[in-house]
Amino acid sequence: MDFVITSQQIVWICGFVASIWGVVKIIKELKKPSDDLKAKVQRHDELLHKDNERLNSLEKVTLNQEGINRKLEEHTRILSDHDGRLDEDKERSNLLLKANIAILNGLLSDSDKEKLVETRNEIQDFLVEKN
Repeated sequence: MDFVITSQQIVWICGFVASIWGVVKIIKELKKPSDDLKAKVQRHDELLHKDNERLNSLEKVTLNQEGINRKLEEHTRILSDHDGRLDEDKERSNLLLKANIAILNGLLSDSDKEKLVETRNEIQDFLVEKN
């Protein structure tokens, strides 16, 4: 049995392959906008996810910074309260020392005069140095 291929069969096979190839190209071209849109949506989804992560991290930093600022304000307030009390304590100590000097001046007698004068002078020197 002889198998003979004619030129008409070759042309017919080439035409069939070209037709199939054309149909495949047409299908690809029809699917291309859909595939492009899917790829674009996927890319936008990834970018949106990254942006959400960045925003969440910024919110955490902002909340953390707000907490730090509140604590700093509280510590500043406490320090100013302590400064006020310290000034009051200094004034109170000065008044007590002045009262002690007045008492020493009133108690000076001939027998204890030297010792009391020495103590009074120490207190006066301390007051002069601190003011």
